[in-house]
Amino acid sequence: MKNNGKNPRRPTKTEALSCLAVMIAVMLTGTVKGFDISISLFITAAYVGVIGLRCGFTLHELLEAMYQKAGELTDLFFLLCGIGFLTASFIFAGTIPALITYLLAFVTPGLCILFGFLFTAVTAFFIGTSFGTCGTIGVAMMGLAIVMDVNLAAMAGAVVSGSHVGLFFSPMADNFNLVVSVTKTDSLTVMKRAAYIGIPTFAACIIFYSVLGVLSGSANSAFDHSMLSEGLASVFHISPIALIPIIVVVAGSFLHLPSVVSLFGGGLIGILIGTLLNGFSIWKGLAAGYHGFDLTVVTGISADAVLPEIVTLCNRGGMLSMSSLFVILFAAVGAAGIMIRIKAVEVIVETLFGRIRSVFGLAVSSWCIGTITGGITNSSALSILMPVEMLEEKYREFGYSSLDCAVVANTAASPMLSIIPWTDVALYMSGVVGVQAAVYAPYSMWSWGLGVMSIICSILKAGYHKDRAHEV
Repeated sequence: MKNNGKNPRRPTKTEALSCLAVMIAVMLTGTVKGFDISISLFITAAYVGVIGLRCGFTLHELLEAMYQKAGELTDLFFLLCGIGFLTASFIFAGTIPALITYLLAFVTPGLCILFGFLFTAVTAFFIGTSFGTCGTIGVAMMGLAIVMDVNLAAMAGAVVSGSHVGLFFSPMADNFNLVVSVTKTDSLTVMKRAAYIGIPTFAACIIFYSVLGVLSGSANSAFDHSMLSEGLASVFHISPIALIPIIVVVAGSFLHLPSVVSLFGGGLIGILIGTLLNGFSIWKGLAAGYHGFDLTVVTGISADAVLPEIVTLCNRGGMLSMSSLFVILFAAVGAAGIMIRIKAVEVIVETLFGRIRSVFGLAVSSWCIGTITGGITNSSALSILMPVEMLEEKYREFGYSSLDCAVVANTAASPMLSIIPWTDVALYMSGVVGVQAAVYAPYSMWSWGLGVMSIICSILKAGYHKDRAHEV
């Protein structure tokens, strides 16, 4: 399609907002009708493409925008394959069975969800990565929830929440350091400012997951772990040696190795350990890394000969288990790439958040801009940078600094992306925990609780100090 010599223009307010409205409408319709999310995203991409053509962009330019955005997801494709490979190897090595056996000694069904949040939160703080945390400790906690018959959506929400604590609080995390860089401050200053939002949210999460645990665990208060432990021991050799793959992956995060190296490296070591420790075939281990672990195929034990909980726990993982997520990602980048190219995102943000008259309005705008930007662009970095770029002067007019803006924006970066179903973060988390983002979202309190707390703090002006405006 030719441009006929016309220069492309930005979409009008009506055109840009219609893109957002159509996206929301088809997502809601798809959810109600039970359509796969990829169908809704393809419809959105088609509509946004029509708007792009109306604005004077050529079909070639729009397709190029889609291809360019898809190219940015290459790392994620390898990460998803890596987590599928690692999950299967964790079962093959006996890593998950061993960890669950040890946890069964002191974790009850009523405490399972709370421990899922706390274990992942502590790990995320020290290693600074949500993907690595969820892919290691998160997988183990989901396995524990399966065998204890605990609400899987609640446990998934707890695991996803805990996995994102580090991104807001940890000096090891990319998002945290981006806030430090953008605001030209130091880690301690950012931590102090973030504490006004993060500490109350963390305390609320503990209460929330404690109550969920009591409600979920009470239905299974008579859980007997001895039979399950014996069943796992009959299939796997339970030993601390089986925990080495987890240590390898966590060490890789500490050493700042590329995540894909840590995932596949830990997976290969897991297969080697499974071969030596459990006596399984190394070739079946590699096949499990691709197709997924199958109890009968790998061990020769009939599924009818063991507890159903063990079959459910073991038959999982594999790179192929992530294949359905690839289609969703391609559909998502189609809409996102075009909206970015035609500058629809800029128009939406300028239209909705152009007039602000209070600190409350600043906080709401920062969070909304970050959420909308992240939801459309799949970028947690842009979720932080866009609000700062657009609202920094507004904050200064009120006597505050870019630090206030960046910290609030960080509540809408990866935490919110983890519960927006079509984003790469949510798709990764869904692939790991085995629960769709739309299902675990209500239970992922850290993800949405940070935004709520940031708005509450703006009303109380907690953490807002005008004298800091001259320091940043």
